[in-house]
Amino acid sequence: MDYKKLIKQLKENEHLISMTSIERIVEIGYSAGMTGGSAVLDLCCGYGEMLKIWHEAFDIRGIGVDICSEFIEVGKKRIAEEAVSDITLIEADIFKWRTDEKFDYVCLSGEDFGGFQSTIELLEKYVKPNGKLIIGTRYSKVENPPKELIEFEGETLPLTEINRIVRSKDYYITSMAADTQAEWERYIMWSAKRHLNDLRKSPEDKSLQEWCDKWYDMYFNYRRPYEGYVTVVIEKL
Repeated sequence: MDYKKLIKQLKENEHLISMTSIERIVEIGYSAGMTGGSAVLDLCCGYGEMLKIWHEAFDIRGIGVDICSEFIEVGKKRIAEEAVSDITLIEADIFKWRTDEKFDYVCLSGEDFGGFQSTIELLEKYVKPNGKLIIGTRYSKVENPPKELIEFEGETLPLTEINRIVRSKDYYITSMAADTQAEWERYIMWSAKRHLNDLRKSPEDKSLQEWCDKWYDMYFNYRRPYEGYVTVVIEKL
């Protein structure tokens, strides 16, 4: 086994805020038809890692927007270190940020702004005619998820309902990549370590301690057995 290659990939995974693996993200880009010069907009881009992956794989050019200054600062540093010139990361509220440019692909992963249908409507503002939307979203593995999960996460739809919404907007799912348990574990523990680092800085913060405990309890009791994550490409005829 090439351990150095494995460690390099693990380091890259630390900046991928998604339950979809690097391999499946490349597969999504390939099946969606990304090529050199494809214009990609990634809203709530995190560190911009998906754009970076697609740039390395397909030579796309892209813009990433995220409200978190930490994500954008670290993402810009990583892009500069690798001399990537065709990816621009912007610190901004995606609801206040504006551009007149239209993109071949518009993406949003992991966030839920008013529901799955509202996410489609948000992304549609920026896509070219015949462009494609790429959405990473949580889903319920059962038709009726536990109320505890809904109270914690908000709307948690089964895949059947996600597909119904896609069709109601005249789109079709043309590619999809579901999570694996390993990717969930990577994401959950990445998030948990961020919470714990905050707690180390404020060990007397009881509300933060309660949140850390709740984060683990929700994962092991509800998220692990009942919740999945899928990245879908949707397009119109």
